[in-house]
Amino acid sequence: MKDGTLLHIPNYVFENGDFKNKFFLILKEINGLQLIVSLPSSIEYFPADTTIDHGCIDLIHAQQTTYCFKADYILDSNNNFSFPKNTYLHGCWLKEIDRTLFFQTYPILDFHYEIKGVLDQKELDAVIDCFKNSPSVKRRIKKLL
Repeated sequence: MKDGTLLHIPNYVFENGDFKNKFFLILKEINGLQLIVSLPSSIEYFPADTTIDHGCIDLIHAQQTTYCFKADYILDSNNNFSFPKNTYLHGCWLKEIDRTLFFQTYPILDFHYEIKGVLDQKELDAVIDCFKNSPSVKRRIKKLL
């Protein structure tokens, strides 16, 4: 799976056992073994006075870094994929997962998961730069990015 691949998983299972429809962004694959991923969310977790623009939102006083995909902004120019609502990648939610385990859990393309597109390289680079420079992202994750 290519870095920047955006998946939709109809029954994504969270660590607590809950499940729901979820988008899943692969930011980076490490040595074919690990994936650095983000679970995009349309829920805003910002102070009321925050200006929401497309791109990196770094709230140093709140120790929060978020990357915003504005509604209807084309993320994959090959298939014109965009989110219908503002959608956020929260730096504190980046995680490292085992690639083999992930594809054992979701083995069948177009049944367990669907590929929605791949972020244009410029957009993927902007996301990674945002999180590499963030105080809210774990050091280990920043090194892997």
